[in-house]
Amino acid sequence: MHIQKRTISYDTGDDPSQKSSILKEQKNHKYWHRFMNERAIDRAYVPTTHEHVANCLTHGCLIIPSFIAAQRLISHVKTPAQYWSSIIYGSALIFLFSSSTCFHCSCFHPTYRDSTLKHLLHRVDRAIIYIFISASYTPWLLLRPIQAIPTIFTVALVWIMAILGITYQILYHERHKWLETCFYVGVGVFPAIVITDMTDHTGILELAIGGLVFLLGIVFFKCDGIIPFAHAIWHCFVFFGAAIHYYAIYTYLLVPSLSQDEFYYKK
Repeated sequence: MHIQKRTISYDTGDDPSQKSSILKEQKNHKYWHRFMNERAIDRAYVPTTHEHVANCLTHGCLIIPSFIAAQRLISHVKTPAQYWSSIIYGSALIFLFSSSTCFHCSCFHPTYRDSTLKHLLHRVDRAIIYIFISASYTPWLLLRPIQAIPTIFTVALVWIMAILGITYQILYHERHKWLETCFYVGVGVFPAIVITDMTDHTGILELAIGGLVFLLGIVFFKCDGIIPFAHAIWHCFVFFGAAIHYYAIYTYLLVPSLSQDEFYYKK
C-alpha cells in the first residue's frame, strides 16, 4: 500500500497540470460534499448539516402563516359546508408544515437521529401527505355540484384512497420507494378526473396549475444525493403548490365574486 501511494505521487508529480487538475477536483468534491452526501441505495438518504437546516427552515417558517391562513378561511364561512371545508383544509395545511418540521428537526438533533421518535415522525410526515391531498380536494367536492356522482360518494372515495395510502405507508415504510411515489401521484391525480365533471369550472385552472407544481416538485423529491438541497427545493414546490390551491379555494369557493344581482343590491 505504501509503495502504491509513492508511485501515484511520483506519477502526478511529473505532470504539474495533471496534479493541479486532481487537486482542483478534490477541492471541488470537498466543497460540494458540505451540501450533499452520496446517494442512498435501498435506504434512507442522510442529509448534510446544511441540508438539515434548509429542510427545517423551508417548512418551519410556514407554520405560523398556515395558522393565519386557516383562520382567514374560517372567518369567511357562511354555510356548514363551507365551515367543514375550511376546518378540514386549514387543519391539513397546519399539520402538513408542522409534521414536516418536527420530523426534520428530529433528524437534525443528534439525540433523536436514530430514535423511535424520529421513525414515528417520519411515518406521520409521509401519512400527512395523503391527508393533505384529500383535504385539498374536499372543499371542491363539498361546495361544487357534480353532475353524475353523489357528493357523499366522491368525498368518501377520496378519503378511502388516503386511508389506503396511509396503511401502505405504515406497512411498507421506506420500501418500494417508486411505488410509494406512484401512490402519491395516483391519490393526487384521480380525484381531478371527477372534478372536471363539475357544472362550474371557475378555479379549475388554478387547481390544475397547483397540481402541476406538485408533480414537478416530485422530480426533486427523488433527487436526494443527485442535486444539493433537493429535499428543501421539494419543500418550496410544496409551498407554491399549496399557495395556489389556497388562493383558488379562498377566491372561488369561500369569497366568490358578487353576482350581478348581489352587486346592484349592495349598491
